[in-house]
Amino acid sequence: MRVALIDDLTRDLETARTAFLAALDGVTQEQFVRRPPGEVGEGEERWPIRDVCWHLGQYDDLQRRVILAASEGRALPANDPTHRPAYLNTPDLLYEWLAQSRRALVVLASHLDEDTLNREFEGAAGRTMTARGILKWVAQHERNHIAQVETLRALPPAEER
Repeated sequence: MRVALIDDLTRDLETARTAFLAALDGVTQEQFVRRPPGEVGEGEERWPIRDVCWHLGQYDDLQRRVILAASEGRALPANDPTHRPAYLNTPDLLYEWLAQSRRALVVLASHLDEDTLNREFEGAAGRTMTARGILKWVAQHERNHIAQVETLRALPPAEER
């Protein structure tokens, strides 16, 4: 049961990542760094594709650390995103970041036993969570960003707006 469950979870993570990368296929550097147009309201962020990629890698890392802490009975880490280093500014470099962050999450998942996968713990905002639920959500969260990338890619170049 455990092997099939882990295989299903990791396959879903890899399928979501493959679909996300397919949405990026052929992205130009201009598309990659172009911010969506419009005024930015208080507390609002308008990410270019580059920052969506950074966000997904950070999300993988956060959820890996949450699962690890919960499985060891430690306090959960805070969601304290860091700024993207300036050199991570091209599709190739962000693809590498995405590969590294996902690999670490998949390796952790592959070492969890069934009890750990299904053990409930209190997560953010007092919600009951499991490692299994988090892994499923990570894949769905990534799928949710595919439409965002497709919309950003479809924006006209800045000089046409």
